[in-house]
Amino acid sequence: MPRVSVEEIEDAIEEVEEIEEVEEEIEVEETEEEVEEIEEEAEEEAEEEEEIIVSIGDETPEEAPAAPEWVRDLRRKNREDQRRIRELEEQLKAREAPKAIEVGKKPTLDDFDYDTDKYEAAVAQWYDRKRQSDAQEAQRQQAEQEQAKAWQSKLDSYVESKVSLKVKDFEDAEAAVSETLDITQQGVILQGAENSALVIYALGKNPKKAKELADIKDPVKFAFAVAKLETQLKVSNRKAPPPPEKTIKGAKPISGAVDSHLERLRAEAAKTGDYTKVMQYKRQKKK
Repeated sequence: MPRVSVEEIEDAIEEVEEIEEVEEEIEVEETEEEVEEIEEEAEEEAEEEEEIIVSIGDETPEEAPAAPEWVRDLRRKNREDQRRIRELEEQLKAREAPKAIEVGKKPTLDDFDYDTDKYEAAVAQWYDRKRQSDAQEAQRQQAEQEQAKAWQSKLDSYVESKVSLKVKDFEDAEAAVSETLDITQQGVILQGAENSALVIYALGKNPKKAKELADIKDPVKFAFAVAKLETQLKVSNRKAPPPPEKTIKGAKPISGAVDSHLERLRAEAAKTGDYTKVMQYKRQKKK
């Protein structure tokens, strides 16, 4: 059997060590990628679980238990009915315009026994009433269009504000307000508040304050109370507690730390020429 020199043994061991170091680096890279993925997942979960807290002044909003599905369906139907009633009331108000000018039948000569002077005077008056009636009708139609446009703009703004709040229980808060405030009061908030959705949500989370406002029946005083309340609203974020730290089974320590025991075994092997302990120790570390 040919004799193997110490240099050849060291060269062979170095090759093995280089292969092992490459394997360790690959494992470390994979481990780091897994850690990054876990961190990203944890961040996404934290973002999803973040809650928006809306409070009035220093008061703490009341935490109400989630309503059953059948209650939510009932509330949803009630809101739809109230919305329809409000639309009909707006249409009724639009129809309650100033009394229409009666134009009447266009005069004829026969109506005045062919008295041309009286006839011409009556015709002139008829045309004057006709002109006023046409102008009144044009104004009424324009007013209806402007009211409809303004109301739709308010509704669109309200919906956008609802979405931007990003709260899970907005419908429950909205339902609570619908049950506490009457239609006129809800309309005042929608028409007058800068951020009507934020006001509605805050009142829905603070039943006591909503009840206080509901007792104000004068629309002007109610509007002033809502304006004052809106200046006291505070919005803050409450994050869920961080998830427990996840560990990756089988992850190896990052290479670069000096293994004193391995160095000692190598030093002994260099003296004796026996690298058995070195190889055994390395195999043991792999397990």
